[in-house]
Amino acid sequence: MSVPEGEVQRRQFAGRYRVDGPLGSGAMGTVWSGFDEVLHRRVALKELKIPDGIPSGEKLELRERIMREARALAGLSHPNVVTVFDVLDSGGDEPLVVMELVPSKNLAAAITELGRLDAAQAGVVGHGTAAALRAAHRAGITHRDVKPGNVLISDDGRVKLTDFGIARNESDAPMTSAGLVLGSPAYIAPEVAAGQPVTPAADLWGLGATLWAAVEGRPPYDVDGDPVRTITEVVDGPVPLPTVTGPVAEVIAGLMVKEPSGRMPLDEVRARLRPLLADPDDPIFPGSPDVPTVMARVPAPAGPASHASQRMAPAPPAPAGAPGRGAPLAPDPGPPPGPPSDVPPRPRGRAAPPSPRPAATARGGVTDVLGGVPLVLGGALLVLLGALAGFTGVRALAGQEPLSTVTVATERSLRTTYPDPLGFSVPVPDGWTQFRSPAADGSVVVRFVSPDGRQELSVRAAVSQQAVTDALTSEALGVDVVSVDPVEQRPDGSAQVAMTTGNGPEQRRTLMRIVPGRDAAGGVWVLQLTSPAGRAEDAATGLFDAVAAGFRSTSG
Repeated sequence: MSVPEGEVQRRQFAGRYRVDGPLGSGAMGTVWSGFDEVLHRRVALKELKIPDGIPSGEKLELRERIMREARALAGLSHPNVVTVFDVLDSGGDEPLVVMELVPSKNLAAAITELGRLDAAQAGVVGHGTAAALRAAHRAGITHRDVKPGNVLISDDGRVKLTDFGIARNESDAPMTSAGLVLGSPAYIAPEVAAGQPVTPAADLWGLGATLWAAVEGRPPYDVDGDPVRTITEVVDGPVPLPTVTGPVAEVIAGLMVKEPSGRMPLDEVRARLRPLLADPDDPIFPGSPDVPTVMARVPAPAGPASHASQRMAPAPPAPAGAPGRGAPLAPDPGPPPGPPSDVPPRPRGRAAPPSPRPAATARGGVTDVLGGVPLVLGGALLVLLGALAGFTGVRALAGQEPLSTVTVATERSLRTTYPDPLGFSVPVPDGWTQFRSPAADGSVVVRFVSPDGRQELSVRAAVSQQAVTDALTSEALGVDVVSVDPVEQRPDGSAQVAMTTGNGPEQRRTLMRIVPGRDAAGGVWVLQLTSPAGRAEDAATGLFDAVAAGFRSTSG
């Protein structure tokens, strides 16, 4: 297509799509803003950019690549994925893909503008992007280029993943070009950079690297802007650790694992980030048009367009001789209109007893109304105090911290005992989701995450108690702050230790029980529960004691 700037206002495709102007360009194509003359909506049109001097065979391959993007996206209908509306053939080698136009900025621009994102902002980005990737992977699609530039933050706060230009459907034959690097070097997965087959696990690494950039304000890998040296560092260098702590750091550490099979599943990513999500009506990014204002809290008067049942008919004119405005009401106006009630009406002709204090009159009415305000406010205060007392009382009875809205599970939530083929059984709170992932030493960690993502129960095998306690350092745990309590040796031969990681609202408290007798060689089981620190710790301790009491080794 290659629309010249001077002709952009005069171009139209398929008799309905008007091209208005360029939005941006990248290695795989140029995106234009446009308008659908049939449906009267704004759209984005993407044309494939084919560099000069490319052989005809390469042109056909690149054309097929953008058609693959269209097929990949057309099969997805998800709120976190940019939607494809149409695919056009412009008559040449370059097809045109018509997509929804999302008023937004990409995450790379947001990082440039805001610097480092805070935990809540990174949580929104990670949760939405993980949802998009989960939908893509379920459809058999691998994105292959997850990076901040392809994550859009719309003006209303939604997160959308875009640019599946190098996406590959698992049913398609692999396509590679000599010298063509698929993905951005700073965010490419190590196995892809090393030339191994691309799997959905590559997108997990890209998500972790994207979150790393979001909280650190820079790419995880970038060696002097040299793509070759950067790729070498990705393959052979160590995995960088973020300087932050909390759920986002835990997700990054779980995703940026060089062994593809060891990366954290997307369901677990979303479970861990869910507690960071704010009220959906309270936008987390600045500049959203949904930011509440003072006047937004004032109800608008019913206008002509309001529902007929809500309209108020104008009062009929007063008949001649009728009392003027402000005249006293009749002693007995009679029963109200409507169906007869079970209460017998007062006898006609008998004057109603005078009210001790009229609600309002024409003279002094304002004073009377204002005089009742303290009573109304006092009653409302009593109701609120009663509700607060009931709320705190119920939470105290449930073992929760009275003035906190954070709820942790208690021993009363233990419903079933879970047997695991690794050789143990453990009672698990109702509704917790199981995940399995490899540990750094090659063993398997069995995790159970609470529905809100705030608590995690895990079981793993270890060589010895000494090996476990020696690893309780900030370097080994990948956190900045760690405080470990003294190890408590228990009469049954087990050991218990507690530690606190992180600081501020992201502080976490972990209770750990080391149980000997895993096998004849003297191995141990490591059982631990991680919960928010400083919030209902007594309830968490009670839950852990009940879980540890029900834990059994079933291996030999």
